[in-house]
Amino acid sequence: MFARVSIYEIPQDRREEARANFNSAVARIRETEGLENAQFLLGCDSDRAVTITFWESQEAMAASRVLASRLRSEAAASVGGDVVSVEEFEVVPEA
Repeated sequence: MFARVSIYEIPQDRREEARANFNSAVARIRETEGLENAQFLLGCDSDRAVTITFWESQEAMAASRVLASRLRSEAAASVGGDVVSVEEFEVVPEA
C-alpha cells in the first residue's frame, strides 16, 4: 500500500468553510480507481490541515497525481489557504 500526505495552511477563521470544501474534494478523489481510503484532518490548535490518501499500488497513486493536484489546489485556494507540501510514501506493514 502507498500513501500521499499533503499539508496545508488554512486561515483559522475559514476552518468550517475548509471542512466543507476539502470534504467535497475528498469525495471526488474517492471515485479514483485504486484508492483504499482518504482522510482530512484539521489542526486543533494551528492553521494546519492534512489530507492522507491510501492507494492499493504505486501505479494507482501515480495515476491520480494530476487530479489530486488540481483538487488540493482548488480546495486550498477556495479558503485563502496554501498547499505547504505533498509527499508520497510506501506504507510499511506491521511485523
